[in-house]
Amino acid sequence: MQGPRRPCGPRPGPGRARSAVAGMALLVVGVALAGCGSSLSAIVGSTSTTQSPATVAGAAPTTSTPPLSGEVAVAFPVVACTTASGSPLPGQGWKPGVLLAPIPTALVGHVEFYTDGTHTLLGPTGWACSQSTDSTGAISVVVYPTASPPPTAGTALPSGTEGVFATFDTTGRPSGAALVCPYFSIPRWQQQEADCSGSPPSGEQSALPTPDVASVTDPSGVTGTLDGSGGSHAVTGVVIFPQVMPAVTDGSPIAVAEESCSLVDAALCPTVLSDFEVREFPVPPARG
Repeated sequence: MQGPRRPCGPRPGPGRARSAVAGMALLVVGVALAGCGSSLSAIVGSTSTTQSPATVAGAAPTTSTPPLSGEVAVAFPVVACTTASGSPLPGQGWKPGVLLAPIPTALVGHVEFYTDGTHTLLGPTGWACSQSTDSTGAISVVVYPTASPPPTAGTALPSGTEGVFATFDTTGRPSGAALVCPYFSIPRWQQQEADCSGSPPSGEQSALPTPDVASVTDPSGVTGTLDGSGGSHAVTGVVIFPQVMPAVTDGSPIAVAEESCSLVDAALCPTVLSDFEVREFPVPPARG
């Protein structure tokens, strides 16, 4: 007679990125899931792989990841962001050691997560991350090469600057209204406050795959709204504006977000942007 079955799934516990303990724990996750009859397998994101990310995607970058051949949960290390000066962020909250995410296994070793304790971005392995808040309250999180000075999203960057740039704002501020104005309908008075014509810059390409998400591309040589655009490589991005009615038509403040992926090797950008769309979609407050 068989005894009672153990509950499926990993037991909770703290993890440390890149540690042997974390690696063993994630191996146990995979075994536990397999024992439950799940097709989900856990693979530790190791930096030892030598596969070139250029072989992952040969097509032009889009804002959605290519379909996976199976359900795969990959465990990637998480790097803590700092201030622009390199100091620890004050009162940083959530500090995970690893994150499980449905990311193509071909990218293992080429990407990892970066977090400021509230917002989490996917970016190239071995880069740095900084977070800053401007005078109006808008938050910028930037993942950038360690050999470069920390850039700040939303400022005038040199054309072709590499990085993953994210901005979190609200349409209750002119800067937030300007973020969404070229791609979504907002009241005329908000356009005037944001000094926005309501049209994207010449040469910039955009589409609305869903009513809440704008897909944006600044081709090579086109200086558009995306951070890092205007250089020799194309820059892709997404702008998220939850279409909460009647708040949108009333001009009430709504949380919005934008991410730009400016990488010479654009093969990583579809996955970077797709993860952002799901992970950082602003959750509108409940209306009583």
